[in-house]
Amino acid sequence: MSGKDVTLHQLELENQKAQYDMMNLMESFQAISSTLSLDEVLKKIMHYAFNIAKSAQAGYIQLYEEHSNQLIIKEYVGFNDYINYFKVNVGESITGKVFRDDSVSLIHTKKAIYDRMDDLRKENLHTIEKAHLQKQDIQSLLSVPVSFGTKRIGVMTLHCFDIEDGLSETDLLLLQSFAAQAAIAIHNAQLHREVQKSLDEVTHLSKQLKEANTLLAKRTDIHNLLTRLSIQNRGLNAIIKEMNKLMENKLVYADYLEGECHPEHSAHWVKNLDDLFLLYMNKTEPAYGSLYNNDQTDCYIYPIRSGSIFLGCLIAEGNSPLSQLDCLIIEQGAPFLSLEIMKLRSQTEIMFKKTYEAYQQFLKVKNPHQAERAAKDLGIHHHYFLQTALIELDGNADLQSLENDALVLLAHLKEKIPVENSLLFSYNNKIFFFSSAQSADREAYFREMIQSSMKWWNERFTVVARAGISTGHYNPGQAEENHTKAEKALLHLKKHKEKGIIHYRDIGISRLFLHHPPEEIESFLRETFSLLWTDHEKNSELLHTLFTYIQNNRSMTATAKDLHIHANTLYHRIKKIEDTLKMDFSHYEDYLKVQLSVYLYKTFFK
Repeated sequence: MSGKDVTLHQLELENQKAQYDMMNLMESFQAISSTLSLDEVLKKIMHYAFNIAKSAQAGYIQLYEEHSNQLIIKEYVGFNDYINYFKVNVGESITGKVFRDDSVSLIHTKKAIYDRMDDLRKENLHTIEKAHLQKQDIQSLLSVPVSFGTKRIGVMTLHCFDIEDGLSETDLLLLQSFAAQAAIAIHNAQLHREVQKSLDEVTHLSKQLKEANTLLAKRTDIHNLLTRLSIQNRGLNAIIKEMNKLMENKLVYADYLEGECHPEHSAHWVKNLDDLFLLYMNKTEPAYGSLYNNDQTDCYIYPIRSGSIFLGCLIAEGNSPLSQLDCLIIEQGAPFLSLEIMKLRSQTEIMFKKTYEAYQQFLKVKNPHQAERAAKDLGIHHHYFLQTALIELDGNADLQSLENDALVLLAHLKEKIPVENSLLFSYNNKIFFFSSAQSADREAYFREMIQSSMKWWNERFTVVARAGISTGHYNPGQAEENHTKAEKALLHLKKHKEKGIIHYRDIGISRLFLHHPPEEIESFLRETFSLLWTDHEKNSELLHTLFTYIQNNRSMTATAKDLHIHANTLYHRIKKIEDTLKMDFSHYEDYLKVQLSVYLYKTFFK
């Protein structure tokens, strides 16, 4: 079996596993939604959580108790009854922070887990230790928030005692999706309990309670309908179509990753998506607003998220508040849309990972004939001109959000750059572009397209986009050298904290110092500038004179003019500088050393 066949076989196995995991997930959705008894729902949630994360050996669900501002254990597996005394304040230890910050926590090592538990109250630490059936230490931990829309309900936590790294990123992704459905089931069961309690306690409100029960039944019907569509893998458009059939108002989904709307034929009134996404990418609450094209359209906008990742917006047209039913449909549909989008993203990430690995293997091939074959496997035919561009997103966002943003920028680039005889893909927070052309004529075109996309991004978003590019004549087996040059150009921008795009040939002499630590360069400058550097404030005038003199290529006339001093004054200053530095600028090596030092200072410390 060839290497390509092995790769295809591995990809098929991974896809089969992903499909199995998804079917298992869908089965769990139906099961936890099959009852409105809160106790039964919680038991089923814990049961299916262990089906999803098979390495887990213990776990629990905590629900938020408003009057005490604490998270209370409501269901557990793998613990004794002591676990019922485990009550965590919001913000306390791992689960308290997961709830407070609406974030996930996947910790792979025992040390990291217990370090993160250092603020756990003593009584809680004693309780959790006594509650473990085998008195084992936790080796791996996964904790996710359980949220219904923007309302945080509780936290689901799983423990693994056998090995570190026992719980994986895949477990995290699946459990996040499961938690979204669990939140709906818990919310529905809580509503049902409240309805039943109200029916028992307030008989004169029977009409209102009947309406609430009817709405709850509709909620269940809608949830079951959408669950069925998701299990059948009908896709994003099918779910939006069914939601539109149920709703009184027209509904459109604006996709942040692709920069387009679904369904397309109903979205002619949705324009200026960039502005819409900028307004809502950091919001979690829905809001009423207006969209402007040729005229004003009032609408209800509901942001769709998966944890910290912004995916897009549901937009319902209309200038009056939505009905209870329409709000219900959107609330029930949003988690399913999020799940469908994350399924598509997961498939895309698998494909990009394979492409990245194949590209890295291609770069390592030095034999010309083997390199040509490896390039053809990537869909690239050999021409004599090569272009490589590396685009990186950098900011305060977490890695998942940066990866999400990279997909958005990638979609924008794909609209501008032809894919023929080229690679264009993203991996982690980087975008890779590799192209082979018959001549250098295409360089300017590709560079202009990349530059315009970078400008579009940097004018709108706080996350910085920067790109390093390299071009040149190409013989098979020499692609890695071109790729390395693009990496160095990107590193040059990062070191200077600049955004935008730069070609390797434009970084000049700086390429020689890219991998030098700043401390080493600073040490060289201190040695060269001697007392002018150590007594900087006292000799700032002399240092400024030296810089001006060097930048004017030792022209006394030009330097005196720039400094607004007489030539004799300048002469005495230069003599004093030479004496201080113990140098003679008429000597080639002395002048070259100080010239290089001025360049390094201006480049790295200005």
